Amino acid sequence: MIAIKKTISIFVIILMSIIIFIVLLSVFQYYKSFYGLKGEIMLMEGEAPSFPVLIYDIKNNKKYEIRNIFYDVQYDANNGNNLIAVIDNEIYKINEYQRTGFANRQLLYTGENVRYPKFVPDKNAISFTQKDKLTYYDLDTKKSIVIAKLLLPGYDWLDSDTVLFTEVDNSESLNIMAYKISNNKTYVFKKDAAYPSLSYNKKFLAYQRGNVRNVVYIEEINGSHRKSVRVNSIGLLPYKPSSDGNYLIGAMYYAGHADVVIINVTNNKIRKIFPGIFPSVLDWKE
Repeated sequence: MIAIKKTISIFVIILMSIIIFIVLLSVFQYYKSFYGLKGEIMLMEGEAPSFPVLIYDIKNNKKYEIRNIFYDVQYDANNGNNLIAVIDNEIYKINEYQRTGFANRQLLYTGENVRYPKFVPDKNAISFTQKDKLTYYDLDTKKSIVIAKLLLPGYDWLDSDTVLFTEVDNSESLNIMAYKISNNKTYVFKKDAAYPSLSYNKKFLAYQRGNVRNVVYIEEINGSHRKSVRVNSIGLLPYKPSSDGNYLIGAMYYAGHADVVIINVTNNKIRKIFPGIFPSVLDWKE
């Protein structure tokens, strides 16, 4: 009887050791999935200056909150230490921003209903929407070009000459369109696709197809790297791919709430970084 009890005790110890090992291995693999991630994520929960700017330092796993009077904040495509943002129908460049607040600012453009500004990469120019019209503005010549009417939100610059956006065609299908500043030409960049988003280094494009909102495709602009990620939520939007194409940040939204997450595209592991938040804008610099 004693021998049987001893055998059972040994079996229980071995079983518990195996369970602990499996749990520790699972935890190790989870953290390994996000090891080496770098950069900074910036987002805003709402579309008014009353909402704070939220910043996540990925490497140090720290969060910051900046109370401000700006909204539609994005990183400068030409200098990650600077930002571009809107306040009271004016677009500002925020120089050398600090996580404690925004002090040094420079007025770039004034216009009614300006939203979603971006710096054009490798040019002294900006873009923005104004009354749903996607507009290019040269900061040197002070001349503007109306590129297109945006029926759906979201656009991004592929390079210094080409901007991508979503268009609804006559058959109500969605296509990612490209517009070239140099020749004033618009063409279909990717058929049956929507919501283009480029990595900070412009090497990877993330997008969705058709009306499927819980799957995001990531592909290399000049290469064969192609991946996709599917989430168990109603949808994933907005989103931004990493500079190596292996990760995606985005808002997984459900009925009534959303979570901002980082997804390892290679194994579909998910890290929740801002629970309960549906961002109006989202950006990632590396």
